[in-house]
Amino acid sequence: MFGKNLLLLGAVATALFFLPASAAPMVVKTYSQEGFEAKYAPGSTQRPGICIEIMRAIEKLDPGVKFIGVDEMATTARVEEGLTHGQIDVFFGHIKTPDRAARFVFSGPYLYKINQVLVARKDDTVQVNDWDDVRKLGANGVVLAVKGIGQVDYLKSLGGIIVDDNSRLISANLKKLVAGRGRFYYGSENSVREAIEKLGMESQVRILPKRFQKEAIYVSFSRKAPPELVNRINEDLARLERNGELRKIRTRYQVGH
Repeated sequence: MFGKNLLLLGAVATALFFLPASAAPMVVKTYSQEGFEAKYAPGSTQRPGICIEIMRAIEKLDPGVKFIGVDEMATTARVEEGLTHGQIDVFFGHIKTPDRAARFVFSGPYLYKINQVLVARKDDTVQVNDWDDVRKLGANGVVLAVKGIGQVDYLKSLGGIIVDDNSRLISANLKKLVAGRGRFYYGSENSVREAIEKLGMESQVRILPKRFQKEAIYVSFSRKAPPELVNRINEDLARLERNGELRKIRTRYQVGH
């Protein structure tokens, strides 16, 4: 009996030794985006951010995928530098712009869609129905935006809009807005709401009623990432779309399908 057990253990050990390399977890390097709590709040167990929840859903669906680096916060600029040089494989949460499309590989399926909004000071009675209303304000209509994000490219493409994108965080821009160093802040509605709530600025600023373009948010891959990694994440996202899990996550974070 003892001999049979030894033979069985030996057979199992041999089988494990000769497992193909593909059986090992596919380790995927990434960062969390600093200052965008609606997307990334790794310290929160209840609401870790929509992008982190999507990554966790992928890991649950496909146990062969393991994301690392989620606890490391990085500015938008550092995220893009990491993608460019292959320091990270993937980033969840990019707007697809021509510049980014030239530098990175974008996922086939989008993660979610989100309205873009303007924020003004609470006591500012300004009304904005379109971008012409902002243009007419001239130097008194400076629009603040986070440096390096996709919305900056859009704002500058409009023409006639004075854009201040010198700050790297939503929180810094909202503080500049309250201090009168800009007339508006422009960004994604979910990130704006999360930042206002976290900073306790509900009595100081307001989101204007006008909703601007609805942007699709994607996964971007380093061009140095292995093609099999890109294909696998894309396939996992498509499966999450089909099984309804992406819809559940979007609903929880109140973003568009």
